[in-house]
Amino acid sequence: MLSAIELKQIFAEADAIITDDHLVYAKKVDGWYHGREYVNKDAIYPHTKLVRLLCKDIAEHFKDEQVDVVVGPTVGAVSLSQWTANFLTLFAPAPEVLAVCADEEDVSEQKQESMGTVGFRELSANGAVKIESEPDHLGDFGSSVKITFSTKVGTRRVIKRGYAKLVKGKRCLIVEDVINSGLTVIKTRDAVLQAGGEVIGVACLCNRSGGKVTAETLMVPELLSLLDLDMQMYPEDECPICKERGLKSVRIDLGKGKEFLARKGLA
Repeated sequence: MLSAIELKQIFAEADAIITDDHLVYAKKVDGWYHGREYVNKDAIYPHTKLVRLLCKDIAEHFKDEQVDVVVGPTVGAVSLSQWTANFLTLFAPAPEVLAVCADEEDVSEQKQESMGTVGFRELSANGAVKIESEPDHLGDFGSSVKITFSTKVGTRRVIKRGYAKLVKGKRCLIVEDVINSGLTVIKTRDAVLQAGGEVIGVACLCNRSGGKVTAETLMVPELLSLLDLDMQMYPEDECPICKERGLKSVRIDLGKGKEFLARKGLA
C-alpha cells in the first residue's frame, strides 16, 4: 500500500490540500466551524491515474473480505465505487463485484399553521401547500385560514434506481472521499441496512476528523483511512481568522463561504 508520504504527495500534486487560508466547513450537529485548512476532494477526481491508485489500495486492503457490492454516496464517491469494485473483481474469486450509489433525499415533516387573511407572511414549504378556510353564517370567509404544508427538516441517503435488489443480502463496502463529521457515511450505512445489505467496512481517501470519527462512532466493523489529518476547527462565533482577516476573507469557491456571507448579510 502507499505510504503516508506518498499519499500526501498525491494530494499535493492535485492541489487537493489547502493550507493557511480561511475556510467555512459544512455545518455540524453543534453548529458552523471555520479553519485554515481544507481538503478539496473535487481536485482529485479529474486525475484518473491518481484515483485509480487510491482505489487499488482500498481494494487490496479488502480483497479477502468477500465484498459483493461497493456503495458510494453521490456524487463524488460514485467513481470511487466503480474503481474499487473493478479492482476487487480482479483480486477476488467472485465473478463480479458490483458498484452502486446512495442518493441524497430530503426528509420533510408536515406542519399546520393558522394565519390572517390580511397582511403578508412567508413560509418555507417543500412541495404542496393546502389552504383551508371555513365560511361564516353569511357565507363570507373568516379572517383567518388554516395552512397545511411540508417543510424540509433534513436529508437521508437512499438506495434507489433499482439498486436495492442488488444490495439485499449482500456484503457491502462503503467508500467515501473525505470524512469530516462522518454523517454522510452514517446515512449511507443506514441506507444499506434499510435495503437489507450488510456493511462489512468503510474506506475513505482522507479522514480529516483528527481521530474523532472511528469505526466505533460510525458503528461499522472497520474503517480504512488512506490519509489521516487533524485540521483544527474553530466555532464560527470564536473564529480567530475572522478577527484577524475579516469576515469577507472566507473562500467562496470552496466550502460554505458563500452561505456564510449570505447569513451575515454580506453576499
